[in-house]
Amino acid sequence: MTWTSRERVVAAIEHREPDRVPININPVLDFYLALKDYLGLEFDEEVKASYMFEVTPHPRVLAALGVDMTAVKLASPRGPRPTRPSGAPSDGGLMFNDWGVGLSRIDQPAGGSYMEPVYHPLAKATLDDLEKYPWPDPYAPGRGEGAEKEAKRLYEDTDLAIVGRFGGPIVETALYLMGFETWLVRVKKDPEFVEALLSKITDIAMALDRIGIEATGKYLQIFKISGDDFGMQTGLLYAPDTFRTLFLPHLRRRWAAAREQLDQVNPNIKILFHSCGGIRPIIPDLLDIGLQILDPVQPRAAGMDSAELKRDFGDRLTFHGGVDEQHVLPLGSEEDVVEEVRLR
Repeated sequence: MTWTSRERVVAAIEHREPDRVPININPVLDFYLALKDYLGLEFDEEVKASYMFEVTPHPRVLAALGVDMTAVKLASPRGPRPTRPSGAPSDGGLMFNDWGVGLSRIDQPAGGSYMEPVYHPLAKATLDDLEKYPWPDPYAPGRGEGAEKEAKRLYEDTDLAIVGRFGGPIVETALYLMGFETWLVRVKKDPEFVEALLSKITDIAMALDRIGIEATGKYLQIFKISGDDFGMQTGLLYAPDTFRTLFLPHLRRRWAAAREQLDQVNPNIKILFHSCGGIRPIIPDLLDIGLQILDPVQPRAAGMDSAELKRDFGDRLTFHGGVDEQHVLPLGSEEDVVEEVRLR
């Protein structure tokens, strides 16, 4: 039997053994351009990067690497891109995303760059401010344009598995809106405000999910229901009780709505969730609300040992990731990388 990429991914997420482990890649812009150059792939391409510089690679690049998956996203609304919100600094070359967060480009000494949130429009917000804030409009003209056409093209013209990415994170968005330190203090001292803020963001994320699933659902194999980092290297970023009382209800509401819609369009689609760090204590909670694929699985973080995760959750979870990208991939030798892949 000759396996297609889509068949390979579907087998893996249905807990059937494929011919080999499926491969995925989610590059940022500078790396992607360097990768094309290294591979000797010279062709015209309109490279579109997100405001965090993520790029969806061209199928020719994916084929050269043996990658099995690609992603489809919603388009940005028609009209002018977000500009400086009232009260934001007017200098510094900041770029503002749809939420009004100001981001500054940070260049890395060894090459590459990333966007750091530096202006947080809700850093001093009150409950009343939430009612007046100019929230992004999920139904803005052009939001869903092209998504169905692109998903159909990928489904018919390639054999890649297709991942839908639409609504974005909930908690990470709140953190960017407020700033990390301010956010952590408000989580502890002002749960009423945090609850109201998360409700606003969840409503918008759910609307974007609905638009994306309606447009592309019949072509998808995986739905990435966003990414919210609940872990750090040494364990959970938030106390388990805080996670379960303050954050989990919003995840549950969003995930339940998405699952209901997915089941109407294509019940075979699996739900993928991203959370970095040592999140071992809350994996059962995520399973209870519908988690099927966990990403990125950092094996050096506390509690995230590959063998232990497989032993405890392997009958219910698919693991998307698992190779050590903190030390081995950036710092190891070629032999180290080979051994790491064999180990995982």
